[in-house]
Amino acid sequence: MGESSSAEAPLWAVVELDQFQTPEQTQASQWRRSLRSASTWLVGKQAAEQQVKEESELRALPDVRLAHLVPPIDWSPAAKALAQQLKSLEAPVTFFITPPHNGHVSVVKQWAEEHHIACVPTPTLSELAEGDTQWVERFVNYREWAVPALERYFLRHTQGIQGVREFLERALSGRLGKGVIGCDSWTYAYLQQVIGIDGAPALTLQSMEGEQLSRYFSAIATHGGQSPPVYSTRTGNQVLFDSEANRNEKAPYQELQRLAAHCRGHIGLAWHYWRERLREPSSSGEVGLWLVDALAEAELSADTGDIATLVLHALLIHGGLDDHSLGEVLPFSHHEALNARLALQRKGVVSSYEGRWQITPLSYASVRQLLESRNYLVDPL
Repeated sequence: MGESSSAEAPLWAVVELDQFQTPEQTQASQWRRSLRSASTWLVGKQAAEQQVKEESELRALPDVRLAHLVPPIDWSPAAKALAQQLKSLEAPVTFFITPPHNGHVSVVKQWAEEHHIACVPTPTLSELAEGDTQWVERFVNYREWAVPALERYFLRHTQGIQGVREFLERALSGRLGKGVIGCDSWTYAYLQQVIGIDGAPALTLQSMEGEQLSRYFSAIATHGGQSPPVYSTRTGNQVLFDSEANRNEKAPYQELQRLAAHCRGHIGLAWHYWRERLREPSSSGEVGLWLVDALAEAELSADTGDIATLVLHALLIHGGLDDHSLGEVLPFSHHEALNARLALQRKGVVSSYEGRWQITPLSYASVRQLLESRNYLVDPL
């Protein structure tokens, strides 16, 4: 998996940040999402009229089969692509940046493990809250080091930013040896504004187009040497890579191009949608799987309040926070922050992962568009 012929775009490409390009149709996808949130009933009626397969005739896949058809993403090809790019860089620090749910932590950890480089322990929340900078001294013990998740190294208040400021100033000057820093794209955008980190190389995963997603999902869904056919409930066409279909001038990648555009080409987000949208026929006589048309996401309403919006932005900048830390970085009471978080949780917009509240993968596109429409600082990806 991950190999391709010279005529095909590679599935895993690590590029400089300014070379990142969103897939074709991304702007059209954002327009459709805005229209859907403004007039859900109309779009739903139109979508129902377009269906060639009634979704009521389908059922969710059993967990065991779903795990077989859509296993967790193997980030090792991305780690290899990162290693290849790092060979040509001489800077003391290189950033590897991805948006939420798109693998920068796993990629940097795998790269470090394969090259026998230590991942330096993160500071504790109490160290960050008190403005303690002693944790920076841990780095002087290593000639080479890795930080998989820089978003865990600061809190957005006066004390909480001191440590990461000192760490980055020393690291960028070369006084801490040589390191690779994995960083959430929202954290990178924020720290770039408050500290200034333009001098270091920044790498990211290039976006995937629909054809690449089709090849990827086909490769991971192998069953008996061949992936099962998957059809679109909207068009009835197959949506996965097929050698016979690939010989034709018009390969059936339209549905996955729509998905690529919706996810801005980020494989981690696309994986969640793919897993959520797969169905199987209720009748045992039918062969193949179906991809339902609905994107099955928790949409934010246009009138989302200011407190909820600030909570969402804080969660993205920090790559997720627990309730106590969330209250520490917002300009209102802990009680107001908790109420806003609870409301977002009920709507399915945020969920808890490893003790931190994060934007759910299926809500991320909607949240990002809301923040951008209100002129909040957004990530570069």
